[in-house]
Order: sequence, then structure tokens, then C-alpha cells
Amino acid sequence: MPLSDEQVRETTIPEGKNQLKISDGGGLYLLIKPSGRYWKLAYRFDGKQKSLALGVYPAVSLHDARDKRATAKAMLADHVDPGQVRQQQRRRQMGAAVANEQELINQAQEQTTTDMMQAPPPDHQQQPHPLSRSAQLQLEERRLRILQIIRDANGYIANELNVQQLLDEVGHRISFDRLRTDLAWLYEQHLVYLQTDTLWVIHLTRQGLELVDGRIWVPGIRRAEPVL
Repeated sequence: MPLSDEQVRETTIPEGKNQLKISDGGGLYLLIKPSGRYWKLAYRFDGKQKSLALGVYPAVSLHDARDKRATAKAMLADHVDPGQVRQQQRRRQMGAAVANEQELINQAQEQTTTDMMQAPPPDHQQQPHPLSRSAQLQLEERRLRILQIIRDANGYIANELNVQQLLDEVGHRISFDRLRTDLAWLYEQHLVYLQTDTLWVIHLTRQGLELVDGRIWVPGIRRAEPVL
């Protein structure tokens, strides 16, 4: 039976289990984990069972996931593996991220006065108080969400207003000061570049893209689900 928006939004993991799958039919299902809700498509190609990641709810809605299922099914009807198409897209995206990163480096080298961030905000340099385990996990999850938001933005570029709004939509309501502290930390890990004018603009680096796609991991941020 097809899923409803309410089921997608409110279904929880049964006690004693660490995840739950709920199916929408046609191979599309929502994988519910403590870390989030992930759309997946199960399909067969050349006699092999495969799985395709379609995005994270609520950034990808039920309607969006069904559209992606339809697109993948159309590829399969033409004997095209949507997983292979995804890998090709990722390689092109990686190339775009590398080009964007090099352009930013060149701009910084050419400018005598640059608005690229040279140091984190003063409050970031203060010695932080130790966090509880739950607070640390929330912080690591939020840092990953920030990178996912930038990854999904056009050209791997987003401004802090958009990032804050989208964080709020997925349950991370924070102040601009807190967001800028998070961004400064991501900058120090070489996961983003920052243009720190009145409104901060964030660029995803090649390393940031690799992390958010689950190919690498950096301590202090939740490990991303690999993108197939």
C-alpha cells in the first residue's frame, strides 16, 4: 500500500530495533534510523539486486522520492542502470567542486585585500566547555546537515540565511552566532570555504563533498551514509 505523508513523517522505530523500512511500492522504501530518514530504491539490473539512494527526508519529500523512482524506472526500461548514472553524475560533480575550489584559491591569491576568512571568530577561539554525549552527537549531526544543505545547493554554494532556514526545517534551530561558529569549524577542517562579507557565503570544497557522500570521515562530524 502506498505511503501517506503522515506515515513518512511520524512512523517511528519499534522498541528493540535499530532501524525500520516502510515501503511505498515499486521498490521505493523509507529507511528510518536514529540518524535520519533515507529514501532508497531497490531494483534489479542484469540479474543483480541493487539499491539506489534517493535522498534524505524531509529535504526529499514523498512526492520527490516518487518522481525519482519514476525516473529510475524509465532508465531501467531502457536497460540503463540508474546506479551507474548516479556514479557518473557524482564524478562530474566532483570535477565541478575541484574547479570551484581552484577558482577560489586563484581569487584569494590575486587579491591583495580578500574577504576570504583568515581566522575563526573570536568566540570560536575561546576554550569550549565539555559537551555532554547527547549534545556532542547533536553537534556532529548538525555539522553534517550543514554540509548536506550546501551539497544540494546550486553550484555547491549557499548563504548563511538559507542554511539557517533549512537547518530549522530539519529540527536544528540555532542562532547566527552558533551557525557561524559551526561554519568556522568546518572551514578549519577544509570542508568549506567562506566569504565573510556582511552575509556569509559558503562554498563546499572537494573534501567536503567527499565527506558528505560518505567517502571520507572527519572526527567531530557524524559519518555520512555512503551515496551509491
